[in-house]
Amino acid sequence: MELKYQRLILFTICQLILFSNAGVLDKEMSHKSSQNRAMHGHKLSDKPKSSEPGDYEYDHGAFLGDEYSETFDDLSPEEAKRRLMVIVDKIDTDKDGKLSEEELIDWVKIIQEKEAIDDSEEQWKEKIKPGQTHLSWDQYRVATFGDLERKESEDEIVFPSGYDWSQYLKRDQRRFNVADINRDGSLDRAEFSAFVHPEEHYHMKDIVVAETLEDLDTDKDGKISITEFIGDLWRPAEGETEPEWVTSEKEQFTQIRDKNRDGALDFNEISDWIIPDEFDLPKVEAHHLMSAADHDQDSFLSRAEILNRYDVFVGSSATHFGQMLMRHDEF
Repeated sequence: MELKYQRLILFTICQLILFSNAGVLDKEMSHKSSQNRAMHGHKLSDKPKSSEPGDYEYDHGAFLGDEYSETFDDLSPEEAKRRLMVIVDKIDTDKDGKLSEEELIDWVKIIQEKEAIDDSEEQWKEKIKPGQTHLSWDQYRVATFGDLERKESEDEIVFPSGYDWSQYLKRDQRRFNVADINRDGSLDRAEFSAFVHPEEHYHMKDIVVAETLEDLDTDKDGKISITEFIGDLWRPAEGETEPEWVTSEKEQFTQIRDKNRDGALDFNEISDWIIPDEFDLPKVEAHHLMSAADHDQDSFLSRAEILNRYDVFVGSSATHFGQMLMRHDEF
């Protein structure tokens, strides 16, 4: 039994890391921001976004994909430039010899989607047995939490004495059920992707909102007060002065997010906050790349302009094809 409980604890830690916060709860920035909880799709890079001159790691991850952007560190400048041009030829879909912002947007979206697919595919392989095409709830539960006991008289999970992860189990089962579109009690690969990355799928938006509310609503009154909202972003040390970004977040809360001015965010207001219509990460990244490299400001990137600023692109989200760049038969 001791080994079983140790395995359960390990599974639970993995569960908390991989699932409970999903992509929408990413907070890897210089400081936390309410925008981190917004539903922008799969994050473009695991690298922190930096405003420091010459720091393009985030852009490299967005242009190449995180897993392969680091391989460019081992290439000479000449080889990196040569391989970058191979990628540019693929991005240039209209074959006019230059890249438009629209072509960059489309490319970054491809990389964004591939990163999400690769992540869910890796987890899918960990959970299913060879030859399986669907994952049942019980199979997922056992793979994630361990083979917990059930009471004979009722369908109730029995946790080891002193441990109760029922809130995480219930939360995952609720998300599982929403992802199960055809209601057959199991998830195929596409449904599993929605389960793992609900921020990627519009039909999962209500579960994302519900989980955000549960995370922040510490007094459990069904709303997020400004205190709870700021408390998720900033916990001051004794005597610490409130920084400007916190003041700005408070102003956004009262002036923009709290539409009915009742001092708290209800379900619909939370939805408006974390599922914005106007914010598009691939568009923002493509615009950033264009601004950084478009020397003549004609709204197109020539091959010469890209080569002149190759350090911006290799690392940028546009290069998950860094993987392709490292395969000699492709070059």
